[in-house]
Amino acid sequence: MMKKIKVTDLCSELEQKLVELHYSDDSMRRYRKVFREFTEYADGCDYSQSKGTDFLVWKFQQLGGFVTGGEHSKNGMYYFRAIRSLAEYYNFGILFRRNEFHGEIVWPEPFKEATEGFLRYEVEYGCSHWQYERCNAVIKDMILFLDSASVHDFNGITSGLISRFIATMVGLAPVTIAERISALRQYFKYAYLNEYTDKPIAAYLPHPPQRARTKLPTVWTEDQIESLINAVDTTTPVGKRDYAIILIGARLGFRIGDILNLTINDIDWDNKQISIVQGKTGETLTMPLPSDVGWAIIDYLKNGRPITDYQNIFVTHNAPYVGCPFKSTLRTNLSKALKRSGITIDKTKHYGWHSLRHSLATNLLQNNVEVSTISDILGHSDPQVAHHYLRVDMKGLSTCALEVEVMDYAKE
Repeated sequence: MMKKIKVTDLCSELEQKLVELHYSDDSMRRYRKVFREFTEYADGCDYSQSKGTDFLVWKFQQLGGFVTGGEHSKNGMYYFRAIRSLAEYYNFGILFRRNEFHGEIVWPEPFKEATEGFLRYEVEYGCSHWQYERCNAVIKDMILFLDSASVHDFNGITSGLISRFIATMVGLAPVTIAERISALRQYFKYAYLNEYTDKPIAAYLPHPPQRARTKLPTVWTEDQIESLINAVDTTTPVGKRDYAIILIGARLGFRIGDILNLTINDIDWDNKQISIVQGKTGETLTMPLPSDVGWAIIDYLKNGRPITDYQNIFVTHNAPYVGCPFKSTLRTNLSKALKRSGITIDKTKHYGWHSLRHSLATNLLQNNVEVSTISDILGHSDPQVAHHYLRVDMKGLSTCALEVEVMDYAKE
């Protein structure tokens, strides 16, 4: 049985939470408008997710649909965003922004013990940070979906509900769908084996086909990489941050998740080295710290980074400056830099942050670096994985040693 709370009280609680998180005046104005209209619509009733859905349908019919362009489209977006935020806050007691958790998640009581036990189990058996976050995200989405269907415990889950939930993943990459289904399968197995349910729910989940990588990765030439780096606007705090992140990706080939997890303690300034524990493999990777990367990080720390107690080097530039920048924001900023650089973009290909990693591998190969050495630089647990990045230039394979030049720079 879910907790009971009046719509007006839930809206007031969430509004206070948004204020504490320093949401902008414009955002607060839009949220308050939705909360006020939803409170009037509910007319003193208790909150339920179905009540929120009914309100959206009513508003949609009242307005004759939500527009998709211009200022009014933003108003429509806030109706969906505010009602979803209420559902998340009601179920979990915290806010989610693009899979970032703002606060300590409190799982609904019928799922609490099983979920917390499962996540502890995952950590004890070496689950990576990013796998842990993926499990959190997909379990959260599933519980929200179940709540919308008025199902509040394991025993109410049916094969039909599972099929409908899987259908909500349409549009995601096949590998992402497979990862989410795998996480749910482990979760439901844990719940069954530990007697939180007597239903073998994991058997309801489909087995998506395993697809081999067939697309060639997007790569940039060394000249294009330099053009991209030079196109970043380093006169602004955000530009200084993005410039340092791009340099790390281009020079060292780090994954974007590992870059965002960097802390000042990961850098040995005296020995000019940078060490990370890779989120994907859990393996430690230590690399020389190139001069331009070191100076870019120093410039951001001194002249661009907001004042915050957050331990990671790279932070969001929206108050209260807690948490890493959103990957979607960084992706947009990378696209802007690519346009300013004058590089011709093939819109049929993916050219996100991982393309920097692809490009480093391919350019090293073209400079006659051994595949095994490239695999070490990329931090692969299996050297064969490197071949995915190198298919664009298999003719260039040869044997030689990699010499990494790291210029001296002074610590300030």
